Amino acid sequence: MAAALLGLAAAPASAQPAVKVSPTGVRQCLGFQPDGWPAPQACAEAGPLKVVPKQDGLQGAGPLAYEAVPGQPLTACVRDRVSGLIWEGKPDSGRQPWPVLPARAEGLPRFDTEGYGPQNRPAPGSRGHSDAYSFHRDGRPGGALAYVAAVNESRLCGYADWRLPTVAELHGLLDLGKERTPDVRPTRPLAEQALIDARWFPNTVPAVYLTSEWRDDTNVWCVNFANAHVYDCDPDMTHKPPPLFVRLVRGPAVPTTDRWRALPDARGVAGGAVEDRHTGLVWRRCAEPQTWNGQRCAGKAGRYDYVQALQHASVQAGWRLPTIKEVNSLAQREAGRFTFPAVGFPAPGDDPRRVGHWSSTVCDASAGTETARASVSAWVLSDAGTLHCEARIMHLEVRLVRE
Repeated sequence: MAAALLGLAAAPASAQPAVKVSPTGVRQCLGFQPDGWPAPQACAEAGPLKVVPKQDGLQGAGPLAYEAVPGQPLTACVRDRVSGLIWEGKPDSGRQPWPVLPARAEGLPRFDTEGYGPQNRPAPGSRGHSDAYSFHRDGRPGGALAYVAAVNESRLCGYADWRLPTVAELHGLLDLGKERTPDVRPTRPLAEQALIDARWFPNTVPAVYLTSEWRDDTNVWCVNFANAHVYDCDPDMTHKPPPLFVRLVRGPAVPTTDRWRALPDARGVAGGAVEDRHTGLVWRRCAEPQTWNGQRCAGKAGRYDYVQALQHASVQAGWRLPTIKEVNSLAQREAGRFTFPAVGFPAPGDDPRRVGHWSSTVCDASAGTETARASVSAWVLSDAGTLHCEARIMHLEVRLVRE
């Protein structure tokens, strides 16, 4: 089969190193109680439940890992040891990111997170943690692109190629095993309340951050550092949820050509698997339980609830259900168009899959009690491009991966 007909590269892999997908940090797995009801259990602990194999927390990827850039403080830049990306650090601006409301008689002081205010207006040359930016394609003063230009002009950490991150890059920073804070308080360090390693990224605001990708002509994709959800935002900060914060990145961008390489599948069928040269991951070409016949995906794509998805993946030799960060690495977010992945992935010209996809990453789980059964939800990539938690009873599509 000619690789050129499928839009796949047949030449040797590019010399550019793969930007590996960072681990999620998740620490919860799904197992079964004696009555067969699914329930959560810590992945690293021996417990009473029979845990489903190959889940996110069992893969051995380890925690998120960072290192200092030689000669630079953490408030300037930090390197992700897994992906190789270098991230902008944030100094303390000396201002809170939101106004502090007085304490009520029954509680502690709290933030008014409802709007952009004087505390968010950047001073010239500032990179402070409370600075917020609108996002316009024209690079107007006070906007995110003007900020990128100013940081590059200053050669932060000796580099002049800083940029806004993609959704996959920015979401890759998040520690999904960290407890989410339902109500951010000024009485605790902000970074401790954000889903990020506070030791490496001090002064991080647990709020909404801009990415470089547009949802459509009027909305931009954002990542919420308080709950790890991905959704679209108003770049003008005139509607909720304002204000919008920025954290820049540098490193290899997603290639626009020669990203995919055809490989034979386990049956030896050419093109049955696809290597992503950007991440180094290998994907089954077809959604489960379809098979590649050399020309197309044969059969009908299935819909699985979360338990069915985990169990199906657990018995596929050499393959597994991807983590939420891995499945998100396949998402293609372009202005006015979201695709994941096309029928016959990744041949161009085919209709995109308009259905959500499961990951192996447990999102929320609570143990059973005397009055209620255990509950489990997992992270999904929706058919609209959002990332959120979904109840395990939903029926979504499955695509398998391997290193």
